[in-house]
Amino acid sequence: MAETDRVGAALRALTFERTVAKGLVHRRALSEVFLTDGTAVDDDRFVAGAQLPPSHAYYTDHTTGSAVDPLFLLECCRQAETHAVHAHFGAPDGTKFVLQQWSMELPGLAALERADGPAEVAIAATTHDAQWAGGSLRGLRYRMVITVSGRPVGEVTMRVKYVADSVYGMLRGRRDGGSTPTSESYRRPVTEGLVRPGRVGRERPENVVLLDPATEGRQVRARLRVAGGHPSLFDHAQDHVPGMVLMEAGRQTALLTAEELFGAPAASWSVTGLEASFDAYAELDEPLTVVGDGHEQAADAAGTVSVPVTFEQGGRTVARGAFSLERGSR
Repeated sequence: MAETDRVGAALRALTFERTVAKGLVHRRALSEVFLTDGTAVDDDRFVAGAQLPPSHAYYTDHTTGSAVDPLFLLECCRQAETHAVHAHFGAPDGTKFVLQQWSMELPGLAALERADGPAEVAIAATTHDAQWAGGSLRGLRYRMVITVSGRPVGEVTMRVKYVADSVYGMLRGRRDGGSTPTSESYRRPVTEGLVRPGRVGRERPENVVLLDPATEGRQVRARLRVAGGHPSLFDHAQDHVPGMVLMEAGRQTALLTAEELFGAPAASWSVTGLEASFDAYAELDEPLTVVGDGHEQAADAAGTVSVPVTFEQGGRTVARGAFSLERGSR
């Protein structure tokens, strides 16, 4: 059987009848598990399926016109990667996943129609640059091609490192010997200074993660709101701000920046891509500022703009990225 035929056959064999075991995608609540299947094609490739519910308190709370939240697709890819490392590559329980970089390009998202019911997502993944030590996987790159309801929408790439739990404990130890706080200490987040939901494409205030936005020239700066009790952003206790939370903060900052630059509200824009790299852990107990930079940005003829975003904490940049926005007719 040809190589492409093997992948195609594996994709056609995916099932959407039940979710995978929640522990294999590092989730506590079954309602936050979207992956339904995952199969290894060979040593370097696997396929995965996910189902997107038609209604979700976080992922479908938007004023923008996209049929599917791009971060919903990114979460499905994260779950596919996490499941594969445990199920196909043999990572034991307790292995810590350290995200280094990821990107997403969704040229087919605009043509996707909103589904009347749940939507089925198929992911074809290719891995490369594997790093092994003592028989354990220590690093891997991924390229994931995404189809939603039978229509190709784009791809995600990511680079992830894997460390043993004991090593992670040393990495996260503090010089003063004190313990690292967890998100459980932030279950009642600050609400003073909360950005109005509509300005960041949201309807529910609990899904807003920015505080006290300020415009300085062509930059927009806002503080991250750590909502440790949020059932999706903090499904389980964390000792740092997860990458998905930073991506939500980056998206909201990019929308605020686009509003300042072009005078168009968040409902006029759709996210069609992103890229981000992570240089250090974002700590929960230190103020973190998200900065959208519009100095060099101008919308092209198609109404698309890329907004650079940096995440600053303790005098250094802990992560940086860019969000591609496409202006619609709203």
